[in-house]
Amino acid sequence: MNWLLLAFIAPLLWAISNFIDKFLISKYFKGGSGTLVMFSCFIALPVAILILIFKPSVLDVNISTALLMTLIGFISISYLFPYLKALNQADTSTVIPIFQIIPVFNYFLSFIILGEILSKSQILASLMILIGAVGISLKFDGRKTKLRGNIVFLMILASLIVSLNAVLFKFFAIELDYWTVSFWEYLGSLIFGIILFIGVKSYRSDFISSLKRNGKNILGLNTINETVNVIAVMIFSYALLLAPIALVSVINGFQPFFVFLIGLFLTIFAPHLIKEDLSKKILLQKVVFILLMFIGAYLLQSS
Repeated sequence: MNWLLLAFIAPLLWAISNFIDKFLISKYFKGGSGTLVMFSCFIALPVAILILIFKPSVLDVNISTALLMTLIGFISISYLFPYLKALNQADTSTVIPIFQIIPVFNYFLSFIILGEILSKSQILASLMILIGAVGISLKFDGRKTKLRGNIVFLMILASLIVSLNAVLFKFFAIELDYWTVSFWEYLGSLIFGIILFIGVKSYRSDFISSLKRNGKNILGLNTINETVNVIAVMIFSYALLLAPIALVSVINGFQPFFVFLIGLFLTIFAPHLIKEDLSKKILLQKVVFILLMFIGAYLLQSS
């Protein structure tokens, strides 16, 4: 499958997850983010077991390599700490666009660690997609948006962690294989979750109390949500092996586009769930930046 088409699937799935996250946070997780982190860690158990069943050779690695790959799992979860902290202090529309700095980190880290180089046309196309992604996310309503320094710092830190995780995953996957690295990454996430559950009282309390209050609903929705997330991560990780990391991560800029489409659909057909601003000014803004993104994607495919 073409890497570009494959890379488009991940942001679509993450956009779906965004709406499930929003519902969970607003209805069940108002007390804290510990439950979200715990579920993100513990969903790794069934995934790791499935990988082990279908590919038992994932265990055929030396201890030092296994430990290093396990650390990737620690890294893959740790971005949630600065991200959720920033999200608790600022609006989603203010926080999410800062994630578009991830391809920038990916460009430099993949060059340093993997020796990947982009052509001038690829850089130009990537910039068009990044500008479109930020433009479709921001609200141009005449009011000044105050962006505090601590929010910027937290999101830059989260973006750097996400980027480092992607580059390290590809580094090991090139030497070994996709499923072996995925198994040890998920095992690392599970171990990290167990450490947090035992060592962080607030996270343990959030997790247990949430299950006691709304066990069936939380388990059901979180299982769906984390399954969507796992599929998105695995597709994204596989796409990393087919093209330069910076290019694959740029396509994630289409996530705000998919969020807009889903929000538009729900506003029209299920306004009781969500209601987006469909004024002419907002729609014009969305259309202009969406066109810019697709022009960038076309140029990327042609380069």
